[in-house]
Amino acid sequence: MNKLLLTWLAVIALASALHAQTTVAPTPAAPASSASTKPATPPSSAATKPPAPAVPPSVAPLPPKAGEVASDPIRCWWKADRTAVRVGERFGLVLTCAVIKTGPITVEPVLNQLEPGALSLTPFEVVSGGPKVDDVFVPPWRYIQREYVLRLLSDGFFGQDVAIPSLMVTYNLTSAGTGQQGRDQTYVLPALPVRVLSLVPKGAGDIRDASGLTFASVESRRFRASVATMAAWISFAFAGVMVLFALSRVVGLFRVSKAHVVKPLPATSLLRASLRVLAQVKEDAARAGWTSELSRRAVAALRIAGATAVGKRVAQDFVAGSAPERDGQLTVSTGWPKRKTVVLSAAATPTTITSELNNGFRADTRTRSSAESIAQAIGVLSAAAYGRTSPSDNAALDAALEESTEAVRQLRAGTMWPRRTAAALRAYVGLS
Repeated sequence: MNKLLLTWLAVIALASALHAQTTVAPTPAAPASSASTKPATPPSSAATKPPAPAVPPSVAPLPPKAGEVASDPIRCWWKADRTAVRVGERFGLVLTCAVIKTGPITVEPVLNQLEPGALSLTPFEVVSGGPKVDDVFVPPWRYIQREYVLRLLSDGFFGQDVAIPSLMVTYNLTSAGTGQQGRDQTYVLPALPVRVLSLVPKGAGDIRDASGLTFASVESRRFRASVATMAAWISFAFAGVMVLFALSRVVGLFRVSKAHVVKPLPATSLLRASLRVLAQVKEDAARAGWTSELSRRAVAALRIAGATAVGKRVAQDFVAGSAPERDGQLTVSTGWPKRKTVVLSAAATPTTITSELNNGFRADTRTRSSAESIAQAIGVLSAAAYGRTSPSDNAALDAALEESTEAVRQLRAGTMWPRRTAAALRAYVGLS
């Protein structure tokens, strides 16, 4: 029975093999029969070309042209001021984006979605935003920065790493030549892990503290540094001026080699001494009336002022502090810190003053008018000093004293540094 079954299976296998040979064998002969019945078709030009490869070979990318940057058009990153927070604790978060701004392409991000009111960072809550700062342009990058204050209020994250969720920043490319904007594109900002009640997040690769400086803090420190530098230079300038004044004082003290030689007083000091004496004479005359002594004292002061007005020499002698003042002299105390007493006297008369004014003395109109008023007052007061005075002459003496005092005051104003500087400038440019 087994032999019969094996024989039957062998017959079936042989029949199957013969049937397969009869169906496959005629296939190669089919092109020959068709070629014998139909004329041969001439080969086309396309048939002569070699077949194109299915996969193109890899081509190396071309280098960027001048003014172009081979980089992503936008890059953004988070920076938190701490790596671990407590529930309900506020902490700072800074978003910085660098966009390309060079060549024919400019990246324009949509900044409205980065405002604190439009930002959603669940489970964190955006409490407020930081100060507005200007963008920083460092070719070819434009840096944009936004600051936020966040907190976490949920109580289910103790001892866990909570990630500040990823943020999608929308931007488009603008052509500098045509001004056309491309379609909106999206940049996905990766999440930033924050540890709750721990030192560092589990996924942190660098545990060094990041710098807390932002654009706003850098700008604030730069402004404070500029103000401090300016204040320092102003202080140094004032200090230099005070040092010069101190050195001039010290040099002036040691320039005199002899004890009885006094450095000549400037015209301003001489006229100030004359004004002081004239003011005292006016008070005494108003209280007790004019006398020969008051007239002589006023004449001595006016002679010093008149000699100064026309450039004549004024005698200046050092005397002891207790020496009496003689007729025709004025005593002046000068010097610091050691005070010295200087006796002033001059021999100017109305004749000498008028002679100097008429013999080529170069003086402006104000100085000439003041010198003439002083000469007239010297004549009036000299007649009263060395003659007899009557009550009818008091009005003339008062008028002469008033006019001469005003003339001396104008002379002293002309010796101050603003008038001297203006006169020097006029002389330099050739103005009269």
